[in-house]
Amino acid sequence: MKTYSLLILFLMNADRTFSQSGNTINKILFVDDYWIDTLENLQRTLHQPKKYSNYPVLAGSYPWENNMVQTRQGPQWIDEERIWKIWYNAAGKLGPKGSGGVEEYNFGMAICLATSRDLINWEKPFTRTISYYGSKENNIVLNGLISGPIYDRNEPVADRRYKAMLNQYKNGVMSWHPIFSSDGVHWSNPVEEGVKASDETQLLYDEISKEYRFYCKGFLPGKIREKLIDGRPIQPNNHRCVYLSTSKDFIKWTIPELVFHADELDQKIGAKRNVSAKADSNRLYPTAQYDNPNQYYTDIYSMAVFNYEGMYIGMPCMFDQTGSLRNNSAGLLYPELATSRDGYKWNRAGNRDIFLSLGSKEDFDGGNILMAAHPIIKDEQVWFYYLGQPETHDGGISRLSRVNGGIGLSKLRLDGFISIDAGNKPGLLITKAIDFTGDNIWLNLDATGGEVLVELLDAKNFKLLKGFSFENCIPVSSDTVATKVHWQNQRGLQSIKGKKIVFRIKMSNAKLYSIHVK
Repeated sequence: MKTYSLLILFLMNADRTFSQSGNTINKILFVDDYWIDTLENLQRTLHQPKKYSNYPVLAGSYPWENNMVQTRQGPQWIDEERIWKIWYNAAGKLGPKGSGGVEEYNFGMAICLATSRDLINWEKPFTRTISYYGSKENNIVLNGLISGPIYDRNEPVADRRYKAMLNQYKNGVMSWHPIFSSDGVHWSNPVEEGVKASDETQLLYDEISKEYRFYCKGFLPGKIREKLIDGRPIQPNNHRCVYLSTSKDFIKWTIPELVFHADELDQKIGAKRNVSAKADSNRLYPTAQYDNPNQYYTDIYSMAVFNYEGMYIGMPCMFDQTGSLRNNSAGLLYPELATSRDGYKWNRAGNRDIFLSLGSKEDFDGGNILMAAHPIIKDEQVWFYYLGQPETHDGGISRLSRVNGGIGLSKLRLDGFISIDAGNKPGLLITKAIDFTGDNIWLNLDATGGEVLVELLDAKNFKLLKGFSFENCIPVSSDTVATKVHWQNQRGLQSIKGKKIVFRIKMSNAKLYSIHVK
């Protein structure tokens, strides 16, 4: 059984990534048009991860975390300890106050640590580092709100092996400041210079650009905002969007640059989703006093970003607002899918369909879902961790009576974000020109009810390469993440290695997820 974090995967298996120059490739995914020239009688389908259970794999069990357990980062493998770790945000509910039985709430954020051997069962080791109401018998490692941490196994300075950004709020301005640790438990004082950004952030080390990236929440500039509002009475501080700041040394950061925001189509889709959710008796929806169709508005609450096969995949959290609420808005949160080749310019994927749907009103994730970055590749699947909440975004009103969700797990077929699908009528896929440097061609597909055939063309003249025609191809009719393509009377692909080629694929009653050249 193989288990990798995506970070480990890229460090230990560099041949799995493909270059962005020269069209050298190891894998073709179908999340965008980057490698696609022609699609005939084919369609693309977005696939949702399958939830592991209707219950969180990590939830509050102690007073300091019994009101809120959240994460934005996901588990990380720690080499020297041979264990998985996850850091999560927690807040506690303190119990009765006064004779009236009214409960007192502590909304101060604590950063807690949990460990696991199997990524499903989590333990909460008491680190005895931070005092919580007079006792250090807890798993709190830091007070406040952080982005990260990330475990940087290539960092030569031991005291900086763990990196995070600490939130600070001074003189009405929110900013994030670098902090470091040698063990993920004891942290340095924050660096004075920071990044000005709002409360939702995602931190990663980018294996493509070899720099640290900080995707952070900001607000839309006036001209873009006014176009999306179109005269409607929307709260002025709720036009959330995503900015990007980068750093080579984790000390000095660039000024955040706007990279992702909602558009006019999002407003139409969000309004339709609100109408549908309100009519569904099995779904949570803000109470009637916070439902005002004139104030329906969609923005980007946050966006988890990670490297995958040499590209960037983002999971923007769409905030479909239903009405104004105390200088904020009520509404629902769920993720979509986006892709990028540089992390700045993004394309919407999967026809803007929801990537992971909310649960029912009885489930821990029935109100909101925010995806954690840093998914895990395990058992020929991609494991996604996410924050699930049993309440809508309503400023904490329902938090007074309900435990605030937990961390859930969902699983997706390897490379299974989007497939190219064919029905009874055969379809044809033609790729763009590719520098062929591998020894074998592998397909990730489900063709149990049909077949897939592959032929290879010379990209210079678009002529068929001898011996690599549809007629010579042995049909593939299986369901597997990796099946090798064979041609009759061909013992290998040495004759085409180093050539610039084009794939032409004929398929019927099949789903194709990826092509792997290795």
